[in-house]
Amino acid sequence: MLVPFTIIWGVLGFLIGSFLNVVALRFNTGKSLEGRSGCYSCGHQLRWYELFPVFSWLFQKGRCRSCKSKISPMYVFGELTTGLLFAGIAFRAFFYDIANVLSFSYLIGTIFLSLLFSILVIILLYDLRHKIIPDSLSLAFGFLSFLSIFFFDAGFVLSTALAIDWMHVLAGIIVPLPFALIWLFSKGKLIGLGDPKLMVGIGLLLGVSAGFSAVIFSFWAGAAYAVIIMIVNKISSKRLLLGSNTRIMKAEVPFAPFLILGTWLVVITTLNLFTL
Repeated sequence: MLVPFTIIWGVLGFLIGSFLNVVALRFNTGKSLEGRSGCYSCGHQLRWYELFPVFSWLFQKGRCRSCKSKISPMYVFGELTTGLLFAGIAFRAFFYDIANVLSFSYLIGTIFLSLLFSILVIILLYDLRHKIIPDSLSLAFGFLSFLSIFFFDAGFVLSTALAIDWMHVLAGIIVPLPFALIWLFSKGKLIGLGDPKLMVGIGLLLGVSAGFSAVIFSFWAGAAYAVIIMIVNKISSKRLLLGSNTRIMKAEVPFAPFLILGTWLVVITTLNLFTL
C-alpha cells in the first residue's frame, strides 16, 4: 500500500504546488489570491486544460497559448518540487518501519508535514526570486515546528503520550546560534540573517543532532551545486545559465533551498550524522 499511497500523495503535491506558485508570486505584493490564474504578459485567463501541473507547460512548450510569450520554468520547478517533497513525506514509512500508512495517526502526521513543507516551498520560491526570506513565513514554520514537539513522535506519527524533551525545545536556539554569531561578527557578509531565522524552525522540528545534520547536509548540497556551476562556467564559452552577461559564479545563490533540502532528507530518512 505504501507505493500507491506515495504516488497519490505526490500527485496531490503537484496540484498544491501550482497553488503555492501563485502564493509565492503574489506574496507581499498586495494582490489577492482570489480569482483565476492568467498570463502576466497579455492577461489571458487560463482555461481548465491549461492548469494541469507540469503537463500544460510541456504541451504548450513553455509559452502562453494566447500571446506566445514565454512562461517561466519556475512554475514547473515549483510543481515538481512540491510533488517530490510530498511523495517523500508519504514514503517516510519505509525508513521508519511503519506498516500501516493509512492509520489515522500516520495520515495526520503526513498532512501536518505536508502543510509544513508547503510553507517551506513558498519560502524556497520567494527566496529564489527575491533573495530574501520573509520573517512571517519563518515564524509560521517555526510555530508549526514547535507544535510538532508536543503532538508527534520521531516518525511524525500523531501521539498523545509524549514526554517533553527540553533539549529538543532548546534546539530552536542551539541550532541557529552559531550561524547567528557568524552573521553578527561578519556584519552579514558571510551569511544572511534570514537563514538563522529559518534554522530556528529546523531545530524545533528535528532536535539538536538531527537539526545540525540537516544544516550540514545543506552545506554539502550547496557546495556540490557550487562545484557543478564552477565546472559549467569553466567549460562553457557561452553564459548558458541565468541569461546573464556576467560570470555564473558572480550570481547570488540563496541558501534557503539547500536548507529545505537538508531538512527534508533528515525528516524522511532519519539520517543523523551524530548517531552513525
